[in-house]
Amino acid sequence: MTNKKTTARAAAPQATRQQKRRFVRLEIFSPVAFTSIVTENDGRVRLRPEKKAGVLLNLSGGGALISSQDSATSDELVLMKFDVKGFDALTNVLGRVKRVEDCADGERLIGVEFLDPSQLDDPVLSAGLSKLTENPKDFTEGLSRLISRYVFQRQIEADPE
Repeated sequence: MTNKKTTARAAAPQATRQQKRRFVRLEIFSPVAFTSIVTENDGRVRLRPEKKAGVLLNLSGGGALISSQDSATSDELVLMKFDVKGFDALTNVLGRVKRVEDCADGERLIGVEFLDPSQLDDPVLSAGLSKLTENPKDFTEGLSRLISRYVFQRQIEADPE
């Protein structure tokens, strides 16, 4: 007996499945650096001294997928820096690790959701982030627009018709 939901999903055209995403996701393959954000017992917010690195595999207006040998944990807040080739280097982008998958080769796939500091439910954490030297940038329309323009440009290059 086959599962109707699985059969329907398998029969659906690839484009239909991709359209369910809120943002278009684009393969990018760029270096990325990220640092964990921690809240101390006394409420102070700081960056961990360990710098982590990896390769940005894909990017969208809502998040990114990183391949790294460094560790990360779900729900961890990170501050990221990466290049959007031909456009700009984005620094101090705030994100929350949504998933981590260990791969057989020792790499980890780290899914990160971009955040605006105002999206955090903890006002102490939000206030602490604003005091960091590397003040997290709001992932608002400006930054989102930059990535959307990049995604649009890449789509045009891939399909010149």
